[in-house]
Amino acid sequence: MKKDKTFKLYGIFGHPLSHTLSPAMHEAAFRKLGIDANYIVLELARDAFKKLMNQSSELSLSGFNVTVPYKETVMKYLDSVRPEARAIGAVNTVFKQGKRWVGTNTDMEGFLMALMKDGGFHPSGKKAVILGAGGAARAVVYGLSQKGVREIFIADCFPQKARKIARDMHKLFKRVVYHAVVAGTPEVKKALQKADVIINATPIGLRSQDPRVVPEDWIPQRGAEKKFFMDLIYNPAVTPFLKTAKKKGHRTLNGLGMLLYQGARALEHWTGRTAPVGVMRQALLQALEERGK
Repeated sequence: MKKDKTFKLYGIFGHPLSHTLSPAMHEAAFRKLGIDANYIVLELARDAFKKLMNQSSELSLSGFNVTVPYKETVMKYLDSVRPEARAIGAVNTVFKQGKRWVGTNTDMEGFLMALMKDGGFHPSGKKAVILGAGGAARAVVYGLSQKGVREIFIADCFPQKARKIARDMHKLFKRVVYHAVVAGTPEVKKALQKADVIINATPIGLRSQDPRVVPEDWIPQRGAEKKFFMDLIYNPAVTPFLKTAKKKGHRTLNGLGMLLYQGARALEHWTGRTAPVGVMRQALLQALEERGK
């Protein structure tokens, strides 16, 4: 294996970051590819992040990830933003072109790869329900729309956020029918009965004391066709949302694949090399196992 002898530094900006598994998968990939690099956690409060971004030309990083709550904020500090990231309204990966910082969104790519490759679900012509209307939900709605989904219900306790996603996406995808609904209302229950795919894009289910993202009896028993339930949460591996869906006979998938594939695409943007996905997946599983001890 040819070794890249120039030391490089990558990292992730966000707050909080105690939960992140990104260093495990990226450092495993660097080792496999023979790249002399480290991946560091940069947990910064809002003011500190803004101050650092104002001096982004002096950053000693070769590339970085951005997570909550800075995926939208970071865009104004970059030299350019890829069209898809601009349309989604969030950047999660930043790489260098010469001395210019370029932002892109690999969350959307990661989501689609997990859904289609790991889940075997193809969105074309289908009906979807998205629970949540944050940055992750925007990436999910964009990805599904791009792949030809027919109809999307976006449910959030702040309906103005759901309406904004619907308006923004309708400008780009005229053939998709979008609905913005208030979380916890009869419209959501009705939409769940008719949907082919239901995706939890909220953080509800991360903690054992969390309420249910939808009432258990709103998830229908399997009929002639299995529905597909996906939770973007990957720890715990089986949230109450997925547990109920599986118990009622449906197909389920957690968010580990999305984390893996978005990370793999980020690495490819940074290095120009093909990501060792198998090695990265194993590193994530090992990190999760160690965390659970």
